[in-house]
Amino acid sequence: MASEKQIAANRTNAQKSTGPKTMAGKLKSSQNAYQHGLSSPLRLDPVTSARADAIGRALTGEDANENTFKLSAELAHAQLELERIRSTREDLMAKFGLDQPEIRTLQRLAALDRYERYAYTRRRQASRKF
Repeated sequence: MASEKQIAANRTNAQKSTGPKTMAGKLKSSQNAYQHGLSSPLRLDPVTSARADAIGRALTGEDANENTFKLSAELAHAQLELERIRSTREDLMAKFGLDQPEIRTLQRLAALDRYERYAYTRRRQASRKF
């Protein structure tokens, strides 16, 4: 059982580790996940939409019903998301120096693995629905 002294120390530490207090600090920390843009959804510009439609049509054929096409479009978006992550990884690896690796680049590469696993999960789920 914790003593009164330990409980007081835990409460003091908890007060120190509650995150940013100022509006500037909160704003800065809220943007941490958007550093490389992979946490935001895939932008549906005309080129991306056309690629997703082409993949969807290739999977379903031209005479597919609307529901089947929606499922194939979901699968296509997950595949395009994987391509975007792989492209980002290739760009980082091109900047990566084996003789003097930067810790920041290594951290970003490690973060890409998390986004890639999530994209694989989305693609697998879309594939099962399809």
